Amino acid sequence: MPYYQFAQFCFDVNKGSLINHQQIGTEQEIQLRHKVANLLAYLIENRDRIVSKEELLNELWQHGDYRENSLIQSIRELRLALGDKAKDATFVKTYPQRGYQWICEIEDTDNKPEHIQADYETQKIAVTDPDKKYKAPLMNYYFIILFVLMFIALSYWFIFNKTDYFQQTESKQYRAIESVLVLPFINDTEQSNMAWLELGLADMLAIDIQRHIQLKVTPPAIANALMLDAQMQWPSLPVHIRSLLKEHQIHVALFASVRLHNKQQVLDFQLIYADGKTKQGSISYPSLPSAAQSITQQLLYLLLPDEKNRLPIKDENPIAALALVEGMQALQKEGPLKAQKYFKASLTLNETSHWTRAYLARSLYSLGDWQRAESLFDEISNEILIKDPSLDAFVQYWRAELAFRRGDKNVSERIDIALNKAEIAVDTQQMALSYRLKAKIAWDKMQWSEYKIWSTKAKRLFGNKNALNIEAQKQFYLGNPSNIGLEKSPDIDLKLNQVRLLKALNFYQQLGDLSMVAASQLAIAQNYTFELEIREKALKQALSLYEKLEHPYELALTLVYAGFYHMQLHDGLTASQYFYKAKNIAVKIGAKPLIINIDFYLAFANLDLGLDQSTIGGHDKNEAKLLESIKQFEHFIAKSPSEVLKANALVFLGWANTDLGNFDIALEQLKQAKKLNVKLKMPTSFGYSSYSIMRIHLERQDYDSVTNMLDDTITTRLQANFLARAFYEKGQVQQAINVLNDFKHKLPQLWQPDDTQRLGLYENAITGDKPILLPEPKAHLVYCESDWIQ
Repeated sequence: MPYYQFAQFCFDVNKGSLINHQQIGTEQEIQLRHKVANLLAYLIENRDRIVSKEELLNELWQHGDYRENSLIQSIRELRLALGDKAKDATFVKTYPQRGYQWICEIEDTDNKPEHIQADYETQKIAVTDPDKKYKAPLMNYYFIILFVLMFIALSYWFIFNKTDYFQQTESKQYRAIESVLVLPFINDTEQSNMAWLELGLADMLAIDIQRHIQLKVTPPAIANALMLDAQMQWPSLPVHIRSLLKEHQIHVALFASVRLHNKQQVLDFQLIYADGKTKQGSISYPSLPSAAQSITQQLLYLLLPDEKNRLPIKDENPIAALALVEGMQALQKEGPLKAQKYFKASLTLNETSHWTRAYLARSLYSLGDWQRAESLFDEISNEILIKDPSLDAFVQYWRAELAFRRGDKNVSERIDIALNKAEIAVDTQQMALSYRLKAKIAWDKMQWSEYKIWSTKAKRLFGNKNALNIEAQKQFYLGNPSNIGLEKSPDIDLKLNQVRLLKALNFYQQLGDLSMVAASQLAIAQNYTFELEIREKALKQALSLYEKLEHPYELALTLVYAGFYHMQLHDGLTASQYFYKAKNIAVKIGAKPLIINIDFYLAFANLDLGLDQSTIGGHDKNEAKLLESIKQFEHFIAKSPSEVLKANALVFLGWANTDLGNFDIALEQLKQAKKLNVKLKMPTSFGYSSYSIMRIHLERQDYDSVTNMLDDTITTRLQANFLARAFYEKGQVQQAINVLNDFKHKLPQLWQPDDTQRLGLYENAITGDKPILLPEPKAHLVYCESDWIQ
């Protein structure tokens, strides 16, 4: 039957469309994917029985490794279109281990029901290889010519008088199309070895569209993040895609799937407009990648019919083009190690492909072969870059990333160049990446206001509502960075980031994006509001994935954090092992800023091995390790590191000398640190310097020097405890009580049960005997006292 009616739906078998007419006059047509439409028809036609999975695969799918996944995806997509649920099915019921059955009552009809509107705003277009010619019966041509002549004769006056109006109206309409969202393509080929089309081919077309007409193109990677943010399922319905377009003020989305037919690769596509229109059609070639430029031109004719300035189409080597898209897919899914093999093969077959050269350089950059990556970028001449602004923006951004990781002096200049090129190319993705790179530099310098400015600029590129960050992976980048030191941005909400990071992790796992899975796991490990067990598991998985992907820089960063994590547990020996591994990698790839940081942490690890930790069940003081760490820190400071690292090194030197009994030297170092903390606006580090100084005065029973620090802003628990203790020892018990009560009121999140007991002792001392208290804990026993571990 051409039509099936059930519930509020009418299924047009010939068109493969589902019409929802729940309310008369508000009908909505849902164009089903070819495979989904066939699945629906088969289930309806065999509704009197349970159809096994094997039968569906044999009848509707060709043989291939990918077909079972394709069936599951198609069932999910069909249920989404019908608003059906697997557990409480209305239309398609699942029988575990048996199959599926259509369970809704059906009305068969050869005619479209009268109450279904005939004139949907859908334009269907069949686009094929321009070289193909089709012959039609001669009589058909006569009728067509006769009809056209009659139409011209009857409409001459109207056309003659209205032409100007239509030209103005149409031009205005076409010029309004300024932004395109390219969604990931759907692999409908039933072959797992063609997974490259999902992101690879989609990315290629996104780049090509932007190159030709300077549209604001949102590529598939960003589209994935938009859907994540909107909590959309994929594949999604046109109504949901339109909501996404409206939310982000994008005019049209390219939604497509690829199937095989008669030895041709067929691109079935829909151009889904935010205003409700839809254009759809099919484009077939023996090799879609090698015909990418032709496909782009045909899509552009549909998007902007009056656009005159088209770039010439070049013949592409089909094998080289296929290798390029396979590499683009692998780069996002499996990592640069596999991707670079495809790019090398493609470049061997087509040495003049500058985009292939750029993508190979980008892969080598991720693999840590920075010198070779830069050489490949250098091979792309300025003349080529001027002709292709999108390529220029791509190249200049990755040059800026190289400068950042190597610690080049001209990194700011490089980023400014990248930004300028991205603006010329109207490439919002590269602009966002550059803004986030500036934000990353500000973060490292703890310039929170600068960080916020650049992060906000990146977000606003895609609208203020639910905006995107770097690479548009909003949930990940809103949830990261977390914190790996004492200081953190006042705008960070680590609890909120828990939700974002778990959502991002789940999303990237579904996509199979291993690189972003690893990044999400590292961010979870860094977020100390998660349980330790969760963090440790995430850290191990991040290390394993980065090692598997052969991302040396990211692996080194993760190893540094693994060492930092063990430092909080006072396990300097394990920490130093991670730091040495990280340093070996950093030295090999030439990451100078990272080497400087690792040298600081190696000295910190030796400090941990030398400090007396017997009161918390650890080792006794090791003078040799303390002296070694002092030498390391002094050598480190002599190299003129950043003032932030210098301030931290001075605190650690103060701790080492305090444990060795060199109180005067320690006080001088801690006072220098405290002065730098004030200058650099480092409130938590200021608290560490402050209470470390207090602890030396308490050791010397110099209580006046402690109480003279009453005006120091209290940001840590030990400051409050040491200050109260000094007042108590001076006999000013009420003042001691006031200090603790004020601390409890202002920083309740830092208050602990031991503090309640201490306050009770002070209160009892007012009316009773004054007890003798145990010595205060040493200042060095807590490395992140104000945060996640005590």
